[in-house]
Amino acid sequence: MSNFYTKQNPYFASIKERYNLSKPGSKKNTQHLVLDLKGSDLKYEVGDSIGIFPHHDPELVLKTLNAMKTTGNEHVHTKQTQEQMLFFDFLMKKANITDISPKLFKETHHRQKNSEKKHQLELLLQEDNREAFKHYISEHEVWDFLLGHEEVEFTPQEFADLLMPMLPRFYSISSSQKLVGEEVHLTVAPLEYESRGHKRRGVCTHYLCSMIELHNPIIPVFIQPSHGFKPPEDINAPIIMIGPGTGIAPFRAFMQERVLFHNSHGKHWLFFGEWNRDYDFFYEEDWNHFASRSNLKLALAFSRDQNHKIYVQHKMLDHGEELFEWLEGGAYFYVCGDAQQMAKDVELALHSIIQEYGLMDAQASKEYIKKLRHQKRYLRDVY
Repeated sequence: MSNFYTKQNPYFASIKERYNLSKPGSKKNTQHLVLDLKGSDLKYEVGDSIGIFPHHDPELVLKTLNAMKTTGNEHVHTKQTQEQMLFFDFLMKKANITDISPKLFKETHHRQKNSEKKHQLELLLQEDNREAFKHYISEHEVWDFLLGHEEVEFTPQEFADLLMPMLPRFYSISSSQKLVGEEVHLTVAPLEYESRGHKRRGVCTHYLCSMIELHNPIIPVFIQPSHGFKPPEDINAPIIMIGPGTGIAPFRAFMQERVLFHNSHGKHWLFFGEWNRDYDFFYEEDWNHFASRSNLKLALAFSRDQNHKIYVQHKMLDHGEELFEWLEGGAYFYVCGDAQQMAKDVELALHSIIQEYGLMDAQASKEYIKKLRHQKRYLRDVY
């Protein structure tokens, strides 16, 4: 499959639809977005992701310029292409100004004349202080790092050369092109948090959910093939889908294609989790529709609906015997979502189930999972 538009030559898409997936009263703000690809001839398969080059919020750019004591009207050139542009535009579109680059950190340490501040940076750079360094970096953006070291000055070009580039963000596509045509559907949870008394936002989630007006074709996008995370070629093969939160995205696409397009008679089992059943069952109408058209089993874990928190891995353990029977019957096992904790907990639960119901020891369960991976029956899209 060839696409004219690539990472180096992205297509400029618009948002034709955007709404909150949670019902009123929810504390969540996960959004459903429909990107318009009309006329692009972009092609994608279920399981693929879309790459998006976001822009920074102008407010964040101004904070950075103020910390630099510059106007943004200066000209700089990019290292990669030597393209010349306004400093403001460079910071908004080309540079990473949320994460402090190692180069910027080290050069600030080198130029810092205040002995106390220099010593503080020196300590953080020491090999045995990696955790402290990571914590410091996670609590600062570029602008407040600069404010903390106002004694250090950079020219706009020096500063530009020390920043990391703006990298694309990738989102699992939550639609089948066979069903939706020249659209891409996305499931996006805006990231917002506080550190050191300042509100921070995820660059791309804020860009997509708050900054971009509808029907404005300015979003640079390209298709990122999945490299294996896709439904079985046999449309009737049983599949188990573990997708809490935004991890539900590709499985909506799987079901659109298998059930609504191919009329699959295979067995499907979704493990989905969120906060509250009444508010946060994303795409509930779609899943009810899939259930009316196919053999679909739902295992739902809503963590805030009871005193003790229940997650998808707990639901797996509750249904361990049947889950193992599905695996023994040739089921494909998919996981999508958080890599930090969820995917690890799911794998631990899977090991536990295989050991208990397969009557295996730890080593044998490792071999069992290794075999599933080798057969491409244990596939993950985690982030």
